[in-house]
Amino acid sequence: MDSTSPADQPAPSRAELAIAELRAERADTLRAFVGLSEADTQERIDWRGAPQSVNMRLLAFTSHLIDHQQHLLRLRFARGRGITSAEYLMMKAAAAMAEFEVMCLALDDEDFTAQGPNEGDWSAEQILQHVTTAERNYREKIKAGLGAAVAARAAGGDAK
Repeated sequence: MDSTSPADQPAPSRAELAIAELRAERADTLRAFVGLSEADTQERIDWRGAPQSVNMRLLAFTSHLIDHQQHLLRLRFARGRGITSAEYLMMKAAAAMAEFEVMCLALDDEDFTAQGPNEGDWSAEQILQHVTTAERNYREKIKAGLGAAVAARAAGGDAK
């Protein structure tokens, strides 16, 4: 459990609320498309009056987000807000998480719970449980370490 109670949490920012809405949309998108077969991706669909493959539209969907990432980056730099090392590492963690989620979501319940191909391999479910626990442990240990460092500095000690 998180060591901070909900009452201690600040109200979500406008960006956090907007991102929560986007995440909900992305969850719906994943549910809709994660099980598409290769044949499904080759299907031609009408897109604004022209036939295009589902694969082409999924590629455009992906590049659309990348296009707007560069807009956000330009906006940040124009405001003197480059990317900090922590932000960069969190972006990489989020990207890895997105890949991890899709790999898990693409499995049916039988494959999700089945042991890996080698003796002693974990199932996808066990891997996900481990990663969930590790996520919490890393977060809480880093938060506690930062809290101790701030307290030491405030007490006149050198936390670095």
